Amino acid sequence: MTLAIELLQVALGQRECLRCVPTAAEWNDIYRFATDQALAGVLFAGVERLPKHQRPARVLLMTWAAGAEYLKKLNSQVDADCQKISAVFGEAGFRHCIMKGQGNALLYGGLAALRTAGDIDIWVDGGFAKVNAFVQKLSPTREINELEIQLRGVCKTPVEVHYRPFIMRNPWYNRRLQAFFAAEADSCFGSPDGFTTIRFNIIHQLAHIRLHLFTEGIGMRQLVDYYFVLLQSKEDPAEMMSIAGRLGMTDFAAAMMWVMKEVMLLPDEHLLCRPDAAGGRLLLGEVLRSGNFGRADSALQAFKSSRLYRPWALLIRNLRYWRFDSWDWICGPMWRIYHNAWRLINGYK
Repeated sequence: MTLAIELLQVALGQRECLRCVPTAAEWNDIYRFATDQALAGVLFAGVERLPKHQRPARVLLMTWAAGAEYLKKLNSQVDADCQKISAVFGEAGFRHCIMKGQGNALLYGGLAALRTAGDIDIWVDGGFAKVNAFVQKLSPTREINELEIQLRGVCKTPVEVHYRPFIMRNPWYNRRLQAFFAAEADSCFGSPDGFTTIRFNIIHQLAHIRLHLFTEGIGMRQLVDYYFVLLQSKEDPAEMMSIAGRLGMTDFAAAMMWVMKEVMLLPDEHLLCRPDAAGGRLLLGEVLRSGNFGRADSALQAFKSSRLYRPWALLIRNLRYWRFDSWDWICGPMWRIYHNAWRLINGYK
């Protein structure tokens, strides 16, 4: 494993120190990895845990520390905005809960304030028409897709209002996924902390990570989120894998478990299934190349900017992930055609 991965293991409390003292150039590479993967705050916690002789030079250390302080302030703002947006929908009579983001941060323990915060994803009950009508009253928008409505101006943090938590592009699996969400809705909307449950997160975030791998790339931050979900879980792994299997995610889950075990050193009792080394190495390679949501992958960005991107260039790229979803070659393009037509007909951006 690279020194950057070793530092992540130190930050997670799974390792005491690095195998050697990094050179200045190696520290620059580690810092670049931290920023590309949206893990600068978490890895700074690892730096603080290192023996003093293994830490980076003062200039880089101070730059890193300043970034960590910024993340603490950002997390404080996003926490406040979560409460604010929850109050807005709660006072209007909507059942709701916060997904991912700050809900994941709660599982980080002492690292919570150092997680790189993003926007707020709020799942609101009531169906598209009712939820959209309310959002339009708050702040008119045409930024609407198959999952969410963009809400701006209510909070400092951007808000994505989900009228359904997620989708799968395979219609049969998607029907089962929506049934799972419906079965978990009461527990999530009734959770005392206002966030989705760990049981929900195990399936929802597994599906989220897999689809983003196929669409825009996925970074290490999302895998670290999943590490903490599994670490805090008291759910029966066999039951969770049964659900994942019904959603066509058995092979992807096995690849994820290899990354959890080999990269993050998650104890075996927290794994959902037996790890798959070949799939795990493929997944890890893509994560390291892509960076946070694919932003560090120049080849992927070229695909996105090409005229062929919708849908053929991405389809060709995704053939390498055949082992994770053998039906994406047909379901992906069909879904994009349907979704683009739906947005065009309704005037959505």
